[in-house]
Amino acid sequence: MSNERPDLCAGCGECCRTRPGAEEPARFLAAPDPAAALARALRSGDWVLARLAGIRYPRPATVAERSTGTAHRGAEASPCVFLGESGCRLPFADRPRMCRELEPWANGDCQASWDLPDATRAWAPFQRLVEDAVQAAPPTADPPPETP
Repeated sequence: MSNERPDLCAGCGECCRTRPGAEEPARFLAAPDPAAALARALRSGDWVLARLAGIRYPRPATVAERSTGTAHRGAEASPCVFLGESGCRLPFADRPRMCRELEPWANGDCQASWDLPDATRAWAPFQRLVEDAVQAAPPTADPPPETP
């Protein structure tokens, strides 16, 4: 099921331009080697590790973060690397869970039923996997905290 609303999002796009959505562990756990899959994503420059409440989780990089490979403050003013001229370049099913769960509203007060606190709870048991991925594809700096 897709809750995508290009008719509403095209006029706003605030989420894609300021805060890429977090991904759930399932994307990487489905791979034969989950840590290697996460490391490949990080090495691609399209993904970074963000941190909330001490828990690291992957999300798409912003254009500003792509060059450093790390999540950083100030990236909020930069669009998601997957944002194209006509919206997200990823098929709906391939988008991060937080993006897929976003419910667009005409007033711009969009809500995600799966949010950053959910992402940190989901990733908490997999911090060893994250560390293994970091060892295989070390970021240039430790990700700073993000605020929900």
